[in-house]
Amino acid sequence: MVLFHLRQLVDGGIKSCYLKKVTITTDSGKEIRGIIGSKPPHVLTPEERKKPMEIKNMFIDIGVSSKEEAEEAGVEVGNMVTPYSEFEVLANDKYLTAKAFDNRYGCALAVEVLKRLKDENIGINLYSGATVQEEVGLRGAKVAANTIKPDLAIAVDVGIAYDTPGMSGQTSDSKLGGGPVVIMMDATSIAHQGLRKHIKDVAKKHNIEVQWDTTPGGGTDAGSIHVANEGIPTMTIGVTLRYMHSNVSVLNVDDYENSIRLVTEIVRSLNDETYKISCGSQIHKYKESLLI
Repeated sequence: MVLFHLRQLVDGGIKSCYLKKVTITTDSGKEIRGIIGSKPPHVLTPEERKKPMEIKNMFIDIGVSSKEEAEEAGVEVGNMVTPYSEFEVLANDKYLTAKAFDNRYGCALAVEVLKRLKDENIGINLYSGATVQEEVGLRGAKVAANTIKPDLAIAVDVGIAYDTPGMSGQTSDSKLGGGPVVIMMDATSIAHQGLRKHIKDVAKKHNIEVQWDTTPGGGTDAGSIHVANEGIPTMTIGVTLRYMHSNVSVLNVDDYENSIRLVTEIVRSLNDETYKISCGSQIHKYKESLLI
């Protein structure tokens, strides 16, 4: 039997070695499982065996024998293909694994912050945005910043966990279970120093252990937000994550809870005095809105 294979276009920094099983979502909402296929090792050339399989030589096998059969199943050009993975609790129940903690975690955090503050008069307008296409150009954040025009912004993302083999000697010693991570610099932005100091003070006041990192090879929505409009003081806060950009990323639930606490307390701390954040010789006085 000749199987029908669907070629794929991978975007967002996914390595070929992570690709195993996927879900194709048709226009009607039907989900079809697919297996990532490639040449078996028995027929690889000596040169091919020396390097990972390139994505261009991989395909999705959905278990049909013709183009017509695939179309009858509802598959067509432009359907979304996503990694398949089950949410699981690991041996230590504080460790969770699933796909897309980068950055579904951030969406969940933003909702939790809103829930904890919903009955409080915080004195500012607080917006939470689940922005799209961060991995392919920080595009949704650009739209959100230009629409809302916030005075301050916190990009909620993830940081790298360095507590795994082969990761020593990197830019940080941040690890799972070590608390929220504050990104001081990445390839798209450098943290606002006044806001960085304020976050450090808030964390100390509320006994929240914080980790610090720089990620020169990556970026977050802060890259788009901080240069929007006339410039927006912005910081990135997150949790450390193992195996980022795979379908088996690992997160620590204590880090998640403490990142919610930290962002919530930052929002509560914003008053007439803390709005005055030094930025060189200029003093900004923030009166209205925060975007997370």
